[in-house]
Amino acid sequence: MSTYREVRVFVRFLATAEGGREGPVSLESGQYRPHLQVNEGQYLGVAFTKGPARIEPGAEANASVALVYEPGVNYSALKEGASFKVMEGGTPVAVGEVLSSL
Repeated sequence: MSTYREVRVFVRFLATAEGGREGPVSLESGQYRPHLQVNEGQYLGVAFTKGPARIEPGAEANASVALVYEPGVNYSALKEGASFKVMEGGTPVAVGEVLSSL
């Protein structure tokens, strides 16, 4: 994952009762690859690379995401302070904010 540009984010996973995930996910291995959506815009494919090994629905954490489709995808919406949704298909499972570009 280190060959990709990364962005630091804060993310809060929705509780299952809020329509979030039914189980935990790992934010450290690069295997969790949802989309981020800023202001109902384009889906931006990312891979979570640094964060908790296990995060439960309803929990929050700081993490890093790799911008895995650059340069073919324009990630300029992921600027510091931008709010986003974490999407699994058409379902929002978390909300977050961009903390900084690395």
